[in-house]
Amino acid sequence: MINPSQHKPTGMPSPAAPKLDPEDKRRMDWVQKVRGLHRTKRMLGFAGIVLGAALVVWARMSPDAPPWALMTGFGVLAVSWLVFIYVIYDRWRWVKKNPYKPAPPPSSPSH
Repeated sequence: MINPSQHKPTGMPSPAAPKLDPEDKRRMDWVQKVRGLHRTKRMLGFAGIVLGAALVVWARMSPDAPPWALMTGFGVLAVSWLVFIYVIYDRWRWVKKNPYKPAPPPSSPSH
């Protein structure tokens, strides 16, 4: 019987990854710049949303949770969502001020 895990395909090797032209590299650099804007605030907002949701669930599900847990959870959720909204808005503003501009095509020498 043939064991498929021992079978090694033969034939032509897979082609190498396609090379990016300079324009693709510029575009990817711009996209990475946009994605990197406010990364720390975004991660703090995400952590706050998780923490706030955990506080709310704990306050609602546990009979011995302190009374401050519910309001604190809702407060942390509200502030965290405001941070998320601010980051989205500020990234949108930055993109509007700094749109991606492709480089002009290289001019061909005239004969």
